[in-house]
Amino acid sequence: MSHRFRILASVIVSGVAALSTGCTTIPDADASIFEIRAASIDPMDGWTKSDHVIGGTPVWISPDIVVDASGVLIAEPILDDQDRNAVLIDLDDAATGTLLEFTTGWLSRPVAVFVDGRIVTTPILNSPLSRKFIIAGKKMTKEQAEDLARRLRKSD
Repeated sequence: MSHRFRILASVIVSGVAALSTGCTTIPDADASIFEIRAASIDPMDGWTKSDHVIGGTPVWISPDIVVDASGVLIAEPILDDQDRNAVLIDLDDAATGTLLEFTTGWLSRPVAVFVDGRIVTTPILNSPLSRKFIIAGKKMTKEQAEDLARRLRKSD
């Protein structure tokens, strides 16, 4: 079964979620290679207000990490369907289960996706997701995609 979610300013590639890269930081975010966290457009106690916005409203980011680089099973540089440099990420079974459980209960809300401690996208979940992602961006070079994939493979 293919699990997808709607991504603002991005695409769905062959049933795999594509996450567009950006350049937003969040205070106190660690420099983890890859993270997914809950996000909200409503202020939440203990969460951090980011400079990302959805519909003109600031996005608040949970301090709790749902999935991180330790759950990455496969990371490969690829070209997405728009010929952008990208990284295909495939999660292991434990991370897949955690992500599926979280996203099933977090539908119609945003998540924050981090690369190197920076928010790269805050997609709204349309449906539960589990195993595969593509991180892509107009400005991602082939060398950056190869470097990110290599670092993700070494993160276990």
